[in-house]
Amino acid sequence: MKKSTLLLLALAVIGGALVYYLEIKPGKPRDEEADTSREAFKLTREEIQQITLTRGGQTFAFENKDNKWLMTQPVSGTADETALNSLIGDLVSVKITRDLKASAEEVKSYGLAEPKVKIDLKLKDGKSHSIQLGGKDFSESNVYAKVDGSNDVSLIAASLLTNADKGLNDWRDRSVFGGLTDLDIKALKLNTESGPIALSKAENGWNITAPLNSAAEESETSSLISEITAAKASEIVADAADDLGKYGLTKAKLGATATLTAGNERSLLIGAKVDEMYYAKLSDRPAILKIEKALYDKLNVKLSALRSKTIIKVIQDDATRVELKNPNIPQLIVEPDKEHTKWLVKAPADKKDKEASAFKLFTPLQSKAEEILDKVPPAVAAKLAKPVVVMSITTKDGKTHTVRISDADGDKVYVRVDGNPAVYKVAKVWLDSLSFKLDEVVTGT
Repeated sequence: MKKSTLLLLALAVIGGALVYYLEIKPGKPRDEEADTSREAFKLTREEIQQITLTRGGQTFAFENKDNKWLMTQPVSGTADETALNSLIGDLVSVKITRDLKASAEEVKSYGLAEPKVKIDLKLKDGKSHSIQLGGKDFSESNVYAKVDGSNDVSLIAASLLTNADKGLNDWRDRSVFGGLTDLDIKALKLNTESGPIALSKAENGWNITAPLNSAAEESETSSLISEITAAKASEIVADAADDLGKYGLTKAKLGATATLTAGNERSLLIGAKVDEMYYAKLSDRPAILKIEKALYDKLNVKLSALRSKTIIKVIQDDATRVELKNPNIPQLIVEPDKEHTKWLVKAPADKKDKEASAFKLFTPLQSKAEEILDKVPPAVAAKLAKPVVVMSITTKDGKTHTVRISDADGDKVYVRVDGNPAVYKVAKVWLDSLSFKLDEVVTGT
């Protein structure tokens, strides 16, 4: 091999080694480009005092007062916090990914001769910023912009245009209940087509206090409260109205009144139907709203839907004694051991101190009723007068809860708890699961 060839080979090896140690080994691919993007504005959301947004010849102005955004133009009122926070989030994080030198004709082609949206910011220290947003690039993920009066055209994420290109209805606070949360409400009165229903919050959940006293179904009540507090009007029809009768609000038959933890009340009146929607008005705001039919239906809830379908609320760990009689067992009495880790038979005598299955005894009680009967038909009352299963549970507080289960009526049975006038209709499986034989519930037999 010639010396020149050896020299070239040695240089190639050295060059390859340099490339490996300087570029490949540190973990950066050779063809990876450095991130040249930069922040459009160096600011935080807390620094922004005023926002003026011009879109389609209309100007929207907002001001932060006591950490709450208010709309000052074209109307005065509370701004939609979600819409403003999304816009501000984009403004403080937007990055310029590319700068372009553009002629007047190119500026026009980028949609910046007549920008879709112009945003002006005024900061608390008196400084100001502005950005003009034009059309999107071929990828639709970026938008052409001019930042702070620059002659260059910048390319930024299109999400800013998405969050800025909104009309008056989107910028206004359209919360039906004025921004309340479930934590703000301690009682709720509903005026429904079927009559009034009153709910009150307790330590262990919600209770119905009118037209009867009953525990409320937790899932239904939570859903109701969540929907009315999160609901937004589809439209603000008028900022004020001299004639509420025009909207069917002088004699509103449907509505809701929330008693707040602060001590005051806030009411929602629902009036006439219009275009498959309904007019509505909040008691402490002058605006006339238009709400969706889905919210109307939610507030027009049936009492039966809100009532708790839980037949008996007994926690196994709170029980101190269970007595049961069914078609196969004349008498079964069980009590927990001292550690409350297992249940032992006390009667019948031939099974005394043998372990009983807590699963067999308590699991059926977790099922919920399909229907609650306040007016009990004579035929159902006759069945319950001769119950097939009777189960009594004594708890640590000394109270005894007795459940009586009727014979089957097709695929249903009826259940009554002593002290509760209501009758529950449940699936026949309730009766079947508590009609076990002695050797099915007592182990070691």
